[in-house]
Amino acid sequence: MTTTLDPTFGKRLRMPPHPHSVAGTLPVLCFGDLRRAATATLGINPSVLEFARVLPSGTLLELDGTKRRFETLSSLGVSRREDLSDAQCCKAIDTMRAYFQPGRPTYWGWFRHIENLLNAVGGSLVDGTAVHLDCVQEATFPTWSTLRESHPEEAQDLWRQDMPFLRHLLTGSAVSLVLCNGREVSDRLLAELRGTVLRTGVTGRVKWWVGCALLDGKPIGLGGWNYPLARPTGLGRHGEGVLGKSLKEALDVEVTS
Repeated sequence: MTTTLDPTFGKRLRMPPHPHSVAGTLPVLCFGDLRRAATATLGINPSVLEFARVLPSGTLLELDGTKRRFETLSSLGVSRREDLSDAQCCKAIDTMRAYFQPGRPTYWGWFRHIENLLNAVGGSLVDGTAVHLDCVQEATFPTWSTLRESHPEEAQDLWRQDMPFLRHLLTGSAVSLVLCNGREVSDRLLAELRGTVLRTGVTGRVKWWVGCALLDGKPIGLGGWNYPLARPTGLGRHGEGVLGKSLKEALDVEVTS
């Protein structure tokens, strides 16, 4: 169990939701245990499906019981984020850190593609050598692509609010490699860290890149590709492994040499 609450973690958990945050949810600070990971994969924001089923009517039905993946206001017995105690924040964080542990209801429809790639790079969400993070910690409804089009100012506010927290996570961890799942994530992280692209390549229809940056004086390897892997990329399990191998080989030459 978490015994001491990082004040920055507590502050983020207690921030009021945005207008299109999924009702009753908490921001997801990490998928897995950041304290152990050397590699982080990076997405835009958590899926609404991490918290709820979307009924045909468009109504959200909160996951509960053995299907619950994260703590929510209702599971913690509070009505507002601002009312969370330190102990409740710690419980929420412990649940996040346990996301990939055996028997948990992990969203493998999304993460199995990333795991296939990570295994070729030399990491794993399952064994804790890798962790997944998001640029924006809020799950939104509508989903990000729709929110970005229908409410661009809110989407931009979320970027501005949450990118500093992502920097805090990376700076205070042992993560030495960040892999960006998609073009928008790649562009945002390169801009935020003032990273340098050192090599590019193509695997099937997927374009990839590797590079590096200094994060508050800490050297960090970077990489990414143009399509989120859960989309129809044409790669399949084998191709995702080939993509991971290509990234590893390029990183070994350009970043770690």
